[in-house]
Amino acid sequence: MSIKLKTDNLSPGLGNNFRNDLVDNFSEIEKEINGLDSTNSGDQITKEELNEKLDKLKNGFIKDNEALKKRINRILLGTDVEAIEIIVNRILKEKGVNN
Repeated sequence: MSIKLKTDNLSPGLGNNFRNDLVDNFSEIEKEINGLDSTNSGDQITKEELNEKLDKLKNGFIKDNEALKKRINRILLGTDVEAIEIIVNRILKEKGVNN
């Protein structure tokens, strides 16, 4: 059994870097989930190996969550250049100043 997550149908509304980070995260999760699938290889996964993989995933989520919190704080404080550019361009487009 192989799992295919929808990783590339995410809106670029928050910026391409943010979208690409999410796509990369989903791709990594997909690889890890499919790596846990022992029916394709015939190998057995021990509880310790499973716990090790889950801990690795959990630590990755914690790290990514911290990065996301920092990005959100930069956006809220108005110091995230990428988000500011997107918003300014959207406003200019609405006003007919920018195509």
